[in-house]
Parts: sequence; structure tokens; C-alpha cells
Amino acid sequence: MEVHFGRHVRRLFREGGYGPRLFAALALGFVSSLFAATVAGWTLAAAERLGAPAGATAAYRDWLATGGWLKLPMWGAAIATLVTLPRAVNLPQRLVSGWFLLELGVMPFLLHTQAPPPSAEPAPVTVRERLRAILRWSYHTPGTVARIVTLSRDRDPMVREQAVVALGLNVVVSDIEHASVTRPSRFAASPVRDSLRVRLFECLGEPVERVRAEAARALWNAPLTFGRAPAAAETLAAVLDRAAGSPQPGRVAWLALDAAAGAPAPELQAAAGRFARATPDPELARYARLAAANR
Repeated sequence: MEVHFGRHVRRLFREGGYGPRLFAALALGFVSSLFAATVAGWTLAAAERLGAPAGATAAYRDWLATGGWLKLPMWGAAIATLVTLPRAVNLPQRLVSGWFLLELGVMPFLLHTQAPPPSAEPAPVTVRERLRAILRWSYHTPGTVARIVTLSRDRDPMVREQAVVALGLNVVVSDIEHASVTRPSRFAASPVRDSLRVRLFECLGEPVERVRAEAARALWNAPLTFGRAPAAAETLAAVLDRAAGSPQPGRVAWLALDAAAGAPAPELQAAAGRFARATPDPELARYARLAAANR
């Protein structure tokens, strides 16, 4: 059988140039699918930055890591073979093309690869590695989210800030906040939930204001996960009062106003009103008035 198949393959190169055309299409299918996979990753990441629900990029990355990086090129080559198939002019060409189409189309469904467990990853060393680890771990498992708690104590304030953001936006918090009667929470009883809450409250005493503001917003925006947090509202109100007199309030003011527009708190709405009257920024003032009116 192998001898006959080899004979058919050799005939592809002798008759009408179909063989080179087929293998060029296979190569193009492989390369095009890899490019499409990269574009899809960029699109998902951009959509999340523009406000789309978080987690899609991490899920896509995990799928690629567990075999998608191999399956996509195979499916791309199968599609290229299917496009080339109508140009087959005789039975040997159709048989070989059909074999490629079957193998490349079906094989990805039979492949089961597994990424190394995140817990086995070495500890990130550089600042860039630590920032990437935070993004990678936040929507993987509760175990990887727990590793972010350690990074929230990093010596670099930028790493601490991004780690605190991830303590409020991760697979555990999203699961609990979006639970319903038909889809109960998987992680409501997870000890990681308590670890996140304790660490976020500790971060309310951070010397860097951006980290304090992120911790307060994380607590205030996830009441189902962390419960009511009056200390977070007080921290955010203090942030707004300090920013009110600044000619360039910066990102911390937006963080506090975002929280004020969520669950209402008298001290937070009062601070938003004071900020609206004091800030010279018309856009911030408009948003602050909306937050102050939140009841």
C-alpha cells in the first residue's frame, strides 16, 4: 500500500504541475493560519482593553498552549487542500489530495496535548516577566491567582500596582460576582477568596497612592466576593479630596470616580460632589457629577 501511495505522489509532480501546486497550497495554509491566530490574539487583547469581558485572551492563550498552536496550522492546510482539490485532473491526484485532506482535517481532533502546570513555572525574575506572569495567572486557576498575592508585595511599585489590579480582576472574583441560580459559583468556598480579601485590605495602607486606589476600587467593585468595605470607600473619598486641588488629577481620580459610580456610599458620593466643584477638568467634573448623583 505504501509503495502504491508513493507512486501516486511521484505522479503528482509529473502530471500538469499539480504536485508543486498542492504543496505550495499546504505551506500557504500553514503560514496563513499562524498569522490568523496571531491577529485573533491581538484582537481579543484589544477588545478587553476597550471594555470587553475579561478572560477571553487568557482562555485563547491556554487553548493554544494545550495544542491549538498545532491544530490551527493543520486545519489551515486542510482548507488549502480543499481549495486545490478541484484542480485535480485524474484519480491519483484526487486520492493523494483526499488523503491529505482527511489526515489534516481529522488529526487535530485526535491530538491531546497538555501545557506544563503553571505551578511548575519558575518564579519570574525581571519586571517584565513578573508583569507578564500577572496577566497569565489572573484567569488561569485559583492556584495561579494565589501566586499573584506574593507579587503584590514586590519591591517595584509598578508590579505591585498591576498585581493589586489582578487581585480584583481574576477567575475567582469573576466566578463569584457573575454566579447565578443556573450557574452557581465554583470558587465561593475557595481559600484563595479570603487570601485576596486580606491582602487587598492590607494594601489600603500602601505608601503608593495608585496602589491604594486600585486596592480600594477592587474591594468596592466586588461586594459579593469581598463584602461591604467601608474602609475602601473612605480611601477612595480621600483620594478624590486630594485630587480635587490638583491641576492634573491623573488616573487615581478616574479610579475613585469609577468606584463611586458603582455601589453608592454617602462619603464617596459627597467626595465626588466636592471634586466636581473643584476640578478644572470639564470631563472629570461631568463624570464626577454623575457619580455624586448615584444613589
